[in-house]
Amino acid sequence: MSKKKELSRAERVRQRRKTQRYENVAEMPIYEPVEPFRPSKATTFIGPKKHNTKPRSFELNAAAILPKPRQLAKSPAVDLQMPRIEWRALSAFLVVLLTVALYLMWTMPYFLVAAPQISGSAYLGSEAISEALNLEGKSVFSLQPTKLERELLLRYPILKNVEITISLPNVVRVAVTERQPVLVWKQDGKMAWIDDEGVAFQAEGHGDQLIVVNALGRPPAPAMDAANLDPWAPPAYLDPNVVAALRALVPYVPQGAAITYDPSVGLGWQDPRGWLVELGDMTEDFGLKLRLYETISNWLVANNIQPVLVNVAYPDAPYYRTEP
Repeated sequence: MSKKKELSRAERVRQRRKTQRYENVAEMPIYEPVEPFRPSKATTFIGPKKHNTKPRSFELNAAAILPKPRQLAKSPAVDLQMPRIEWRALSAFLVVLLTVALYLMWTMPYFLVAAPQISGSAYLGSEAISEALNLEGKSVFSLQPTKLERELLLRYPILKNVEITISLPNVVRVAVTERQPVLVWKQDGKMAWIDDEGVAFQAEGHGDQLIVVNALGRPPAPAMDAANLDPWAPPAYLDPNVVAALRALVPYVPQGAAITYDPSVGLGWQDPRGWLVELGDMTEDFGLKLRLYETISNWLVANNIQPVLVNVAYPDAPYYRTEP
């Protein structure tokens, strides 16, 4: 038996690998030493950062080396969280708040109208305007000035313009402009005032200084321009040209004589000297008709002729009649 110990298989493998590694190292090429690269002005290489050789200083706090005092046991921390506000709850709160505010605005005496302040009324009494508006005890927030103005214009045609202003807390001002009557129109036992625009409205007085016209029928409806028609103003009852002719006729009518209107013959009057005058349509040849009538009446008086009718409706063919 050989005294040399036989190697195991694993040891033989390790020995073979070790021998093979030495052979690989022996076969590797030998490189010449390389001169170290130094930075220069021509290169942008900065090189490794130099170490700061400046001595460092340290500060030592005495509290860090002294023994710490005994600390009391900490109480458990209380987590204080801000309450979260839900949007639905906030919306509900705002709705309730607004509801209460609206209720107070509509019911508090501080915002309730006592009586409107009315100005500009001469014929129509302030009591009638206040009664028509009926604002006492109402909240100023519930009033609509434009609507109130239209209602007042439709109810009282004598009002030409109405302006309503509201001021807090409970002041309502009503400024009105009334139509100015120029003649009194009597027909079928009724009486109405008429202004220079031909609008008829209820008489609010005696009107002693106004022209009086006794009508036997309704006059022809005046022509209206739909483009310029005011929907909140009453339509004209007389043509404005007829109103202007009647105003111009007054100086020629004898004092005490009443002007008459007959739809078949037009305007005229009863002359105090005992005859009826018929002028026809007063919108045409008005001046010529008046001059013609003055000439004829002077000639009749000069010749002691007592007519019952003088007609100048047609200036080309005037006539008078001595018998009914």
